[in-house]
Amino acid sequence: MITTITRGPLFDGKASGILDRLETDLTETVADKTVTEVTHRLGENLKNPTGHYVSRLQTERAGEDRLVTDGGVVYGPWLAGVSSRNQTSRFKGYTHWRRAAQSAQGKVDAWTRTVVDRRLRELG
Repeated sequence: MITTITRGPLFDGKASGILDRLETDLTETVADKTVTEVTHRLGENLKNPTGHYVSRLQTERAGEDRLVTDGGVVYGPWLAGVSSRNQTSRFKGYTHWRRAAQSAQGKVDAWTRTVVDRRLRELG
């Protein structure tokens, strides 16, 4: 006769909650770290920063996703180079959003490794 004992989150119904928290933690971690990337990239460009624009960088909920935005700062599109005003002026904009996104894509695995490890330990 063989007896099997099943214990732990996979068997007591707690696994789905742990996986839900994992998804939330991953999303929030990547969004928060991306705000830092945008701030860093912007700091490479601005000559005389006032701090106002950087203080408006934030994450916003979009359903289950998170967006990284400048909070709707009116001159944000001009700084990013996507405003119609950039077409008629010498200032063509900074590349802080694009460079931050590219940099973030290369760092996601490192940013999320500890989050995944922590939740996997909870799963046993």
